[in-house]
Amino acid sequence: MVPLHKILVYNETTYWHIIKYMSIGCTHIFSCVIIIVMSQIKITLPYPPSVNHYWGQVGSKKFLGKKGKEFREAVFIAVYNARQGVLNGRLHMEVYLYPPDKRKRDVDNVLKPLLDAMEHAGCYENDSQIDKLCITRREVVPQGSCYVEIKVIDS
Repeated sequence: MVPLHKILVYNETTYWHIIKYMSIGCTHIFSCVIIIVMSQIKITLPYPPSVNHYWGQVGSKKFLGKKGKEFREAVFIAVYNARQGVLNGRLHMEVYLYPPDKRKRDVDNVLKPLLDAMEHAGCYENDSQIDKLCITRREVVPQGSCYVEIKVIDS
């Protein structure tokens, strides 16, 4: 079990507080910063693994790979500790990718693992709720990160 480093949480009814430790059953996890305000979620996560590393396959059997499990657990714990509920309705999602190095990367290769992990964590019921999706690659940062904003679209 690995202790989760500090998680900062804020919502409308409380002020900033720190959840110091959480134990999880994976070998590596990053600290995450979460801000939730009513009909939106703002969260900073580790850089998502590519689709090639998220899933594994033996023959015709497909399974969640080691990096996929680690990333999904990091997202789940971060969202679980801060969320007030599932976002309902049509959604607008903005993703800012901060790669860990200068290697060439396709931004679309990390998108599906991110969407699946956030769905699994309970941010929304299904990623089909997302009507607008914007992805921006930003500057390189050590270990990489991913900043996500999800907002309910007003009808």
